[in-house]
Amino acid sequence: MTDSSRRFKHAGYGFLLLNLIYLALAIFFIPPFNIGLTTLLSLLAFVLLLGVLTYYLLQEKKLLAQFLAFIYGARSVFTAYSFFAGDTFQAVPYFLPCLFITFYLLGRAAWNWP
Repeated sequence: MTDSSRRFKHAGYGFLLLNLIYLALAIFFIPPFNIGLTTLLSLLAFVLLLGVLTYYLLQEKKLLAQFLAFIYGARSVFTAYSFFAGDTFQAVPYFLPCLFITFYLLGRAAWNWP
């Protein structure tokens, strides 16, 4: 296994795991509500999208890794700003490490970071 394929493997599995942790945190911190068909279909779509993106990351799609790294970098910056601004969702301190780690793993695969 080459260094590049190892980085993409880490990025793919890390992306999947950290997004599932992110989803679990969001569900835990969201106030109780009625779970209807729309909610279940949305969760199913989210998990399917995670699966598809993970599959393509494991196929070493560099452009996808760069695109996702850019998105997660922007999300990390915005979330950090909102965290330090003060008026945020109560789960933000738990979301922020997930976003930073995902950004780093994707950046390693996309731009050969150490």
